[in-house]
Amino acid sequence: MTIAIALVVILVVGTVAYSAYEDYSAVRPEFQSGSNQVKASAAPYGSNGETVSINVTVPNSGIYTLNVTLTCNDTDPNVVCTAGHVSVPAGQQQVLMFKLTIVNVQQYLASSNRRINGTVSMGLGPFVSLSIGTDLSSLLPAGGP
Repeated sequence: MTIAIALVVILVVGTVAYSAYEDYSAVRPEFQSGSNQVKASAAPYGSNGETVSINVTVPNSGIYTLNVTLTCNDTDPNVVCTAGHVSVPAGQQQVLMFKLTIVNVQQYLASSNRRINGTVSMGLGPFVSLSIGTDLSSLLPAGGP
């Protein structure tokens, strides 16, 4: 009985580790600047601002359902974000939709710190989750907002 439990634990840990590695390897490049899976478009927001809609194709190369959330945790009053979340079944891909609003573009561009702090969270079913801090300004279209 003990050997059976040990084998099941090893099998589960092994498949979770494999799936986590495959998903991380497939998803990480998608959130980097220059990725062909990141589509960004800008629209006016009020008289001084701009909203950037960002759509990222998230592949799941692993064997468990992948949950991905993109949030903005910036305290800059010029930056407002709408979090995006997607749940991707194994072997499929889904589009994560995220909105980033720069309330006053002139103030943002005049700022010495144009970093927009965000978090990409990935989870494999009920087993494992990982959060990575990132600079969301790299997702903005070329030339800035």
